[in-house]
Amino acid sequence: MEDWRLNGQEEYLTNAVLYKITFPKFWEQAYVEKNAFYQTVLKNALDHMKHFPNAKNYLQGEKIQHFWHEHCDFCWDKAMTDIECEFYCTKDMRYWICKKCFDDFKDKFGWRIKNDSL
Repeated sequence: MEDWRLNGQEEYLTNAVLYKITFPKFWEQAYVEKNAFYQTVLKNALDHMKHFPNAKNYLQGEKIQHFWHEHCDFCWDKAMTDIECEFYCTKDMRYWICKKCFDDFKDKFGWRIKNDSL
């Protein structure tokens, strides 16, 4: 029986190296370090400001985290910086996989986990 969550991900996620991400801890670290993930969230917030100029107060402090979320590439579960959740992502942060889908498909896809930070 075919799994409804499989939609051609084999083309780009087979043998992928993934990074385990645990929110909100990952966001808290990114916020302090102003690392690549923080820069991605900030860019998303700045892009939103083009459409909502009156919401500039959201660029203050950690509020910018509310401009970012991603979905599991398989089941569309939502990853958010302020909700406790575990996801896996590619180094470029393009593809995100929830823990359930990771557990279900890790053998099929041959994923490897990298313990280094993004």
